[in-house]
Amino acid sequence: MSTQRSSEVTSDSPAPAGRKRGASGPAAMSAIAWVLGLSAVVASRYRGDWESYRELHRWCAERGIPDYVRNLDSLLLFAVAAFLGAWLMAVTTGGSVAGLLGLRRGRRGWGSMVLIALAPMVGGGLVLGWLRWSPETAFDGALSKFVGGVVRAPIAEELLFRGLLVGVCAAAIGWRGPRFWGNAIAAALLFASIHVSWNAAAIAGGWPTLLVTGAGGVWYAWLLSRWRSLWVPMVLHAGMNLGWMLAAASGGAGGGGLVENLLRAATITIASWWTIRVTRVHTHGT
Repeated sequence: MSTQRSSEVTSDSPAPAGRKRGASGPAAMSAIAWVLGLSAVVASRYRGDWESYRELHRWCAERGIPDYVRNLDSLLLFAVAAFLGAWLMAVTTGGSVAGLLGLRRGRRGWGSMVLIALAPMVGGGLVLGWLRWSPETAFDGALSKFVGGVVRAPIAEELLFRGLLVGVCAAAIGWRGPRFWGNAIAAALLFASIHVSWNAAAIAGGWPTLLVTGAGGVWYAWLLSRWRSLWVPMVLHAGMNLGWMLAAASGGAGGGGLVENLLRAATITIASWWTIRVTRVHTHGT
């Protein structure tokens, strides 16, 4: 395990907020990023109410296109919003789209951290799944769950909620201080909201999911701010979803039994400890 501390941002880190073409330009682009993010979330939530959308899905279903492929449209929607917002910010600040979204290498050492941190959840999930298996276990829908939970959701959600609403906005408001964390918490709350239905009963009954996913959104933003790479929260998000799926945990993010939640806590603890040990907050700069 490496104990070397990283004392500066690598050349692959997102562009700092210092390069501006006027005080109001990046701030306005940050507001536009939020408009794009909110629009993508609302469109994703209500697209099923559009008759043209339902017609398209019926047409695809008649031609044998499976649900998990058709539902990748939400990934496309979130990705378009994220890349459009990053491109608009890049035009304003002079940064790069990939850098603003965090799609660069970032600080060194995160690959080893993620692999070791995910060992409890993925390894434990495999053991729990094996212990819980029975001849009656149905694997119908396993591929759909894998594509939806391990591929589509982590990529789409990290691009939008961390890449666009945290990383791109940080080009305007900076990577530290109350403004950064206020923005990160707002993005985490929006992230949490997509995991429950938008009605009073669902919100009241789904508070554990809202609490866990909201806290997770803040944690992912913290990881992004430390490692300066969106790949860190994205891979952890995918791996933790995979472990949850392998363990056949019930109740969504706010559910699960004692063992599953202990495994999740172990993964979070390892990732957090390693991140604090290897990275540190700068006294100046970003």
